[in-house]
Amino acid sequence: MGNQQTFYLKPWHFLSAILLFTLVMGVLTGKNVRNIPLLVEGDSLLTELNEIDFDKEGTTFLYFYRKDSQLCQKMRYNIEQLDAKNLQGIHLYAMDIEENIEYFYKYNISGIPNLLIFNGNTEAKRVMGIVSTGNLEKIVERTK
Repeated sequence: MGNQQTFYLKPWHFLSAILLFTLVMGVLTGKNVRNIPLLVEGDSLLTELNEIDFDKEGTTFLYFYRKDSQLCQKMRYNIEQLDAKNLQGIHLYAMDIEENIEYFYKYNISGIPNLLIFNGNTEAKRVMGIVSTGNLEKIVERTK
């Protein structure tokens, strides 16, 4: 048998891999987010709420945001791009967390933008961050 060498992974190998992965993902996701336009004021699929009082039946999407956040404006733009025909039977609401801080704590919102999906009064799903319109459409289909 020949001269076999063994290669051992050292801690700096893992740190280098993590750093490289973080840089690549930052570049890729940063480009996607920058390409989303900011929401222009006008007709909205979302109804602004100051109090939450859900019906016991039906599906409700509750979007938590902050007015001065560009990320929230971009996520709202993606929500507004959904096809209204596919949203039949789904209630869409939005709530500014700075004006309604008690709901921020009540629903344990860890960051914004944040979309909570309820079936009746029960939380069924939580979507955090910016989500593409295509993925939002898939979420809508799964909740029907």
